[in-house]
Amino acid sequence: MAKQKKTLRQKVQWWWNTRIIGWWKYKRNAESKKRNAKKAGIVEFKNIAQEFKSDRTQKNDKSITVILTAYKRSEYLVDQIKALKNQTCPPNEIWVWTNKSDIDLLDVSEIADRVVVSNTNWKFWGRFSLAMMVRTEFVAFFDDDILPNTHWFENCLNTIENGFDGILGGSGVILPTTGGYSSKSKAGWNGLHTTEVSQVDLVGHAWFMRKRYVQYIWREEPVTWDNGEDIHLSYMALKYGEIKTFVPPHPEGEQHLWSCQPEFGKVVGRLNVATYKTVDHKDLRSEIVDAHRADGWKLCSE
Repeated sequence: MAKQKKTLRQKVQWWWNTRIIGWWKYKRNAESKKRNAKKAGIVEFKNIAQEFKSDRTQKNDKSITVILTAYKRSEYLVDQIKALKNQTCPPNEIWVWTNKSDIDLLDVSEIADRVVVSNTNWKFWGRFSLAMMVRTEFVAFFDDDILPNTHWFENCLNTIENGFDGILGGSGVILPTTGGYSSKSKAGWNGLHTTEVSQVDLVGHAWFMRKRYVQYIWREEPVTWDNGEDIHLSYMALKYGEIKTFVPPHPEGEQHLWSCQPEFGKVVGRLNVATYKTVDHKDLRSEIVDAHRADGWKLCSE
């Protein structure tokens, strides 16, 4: 069947309806909505982040991006960023994920490379979502009450080079074989101090891993969004990637290797500002562990 061509009149009518009437209709609509909408205000940062380079030139075998979080203890971000820049293996970039809070937003754009501000409290999940956009080989995360010592990243990189390539963390938990959750058996800055690498079931407080391992946390929806991102990450990485979880050495008397300066972590960690500090989540965490064990999770002690 021969294709029918539009007449001149039809062409003019098409042009009039789409280019003139359409433009006027939607432009006027948009302007009206803009006038009626409440202004949210403009977040003005002292520094604007540089655009990402598409050629991934910043990626190398030891490149690191750090993701920090801001909620109700953002006054400690300055100390955290200073400690990160003082690492013997300093990160390539430092990002800050800011959750919705009822306290004033602090502008750290002059000392952090990228700042993301959310109108939602995504708790601890937002940072792991942001990590999917990291352009470096490694990504590190820190809770807001953790201050790493100078050789922490070097410690992590050496641990990986020595054959313990997995989900690394600063506070590891070996779960009981009787079921449920318990943190009585721990390794790291607030647990067992040893010159050896410790295999554990999950880690928290500070994470260090290859960026490509972050994907595992999103392979399945978590048992609950209220708690247990540390449990979920370690199990998903083991289930889908056979990636184990380790705590690098935390030798007694060699605190420069530690993931956290204890005088900072023990003091700031006591401040009752986070939900998990004021609400007992042990039963919920036990539910998460039991659900994963029923799914086939073999603990490191089994």
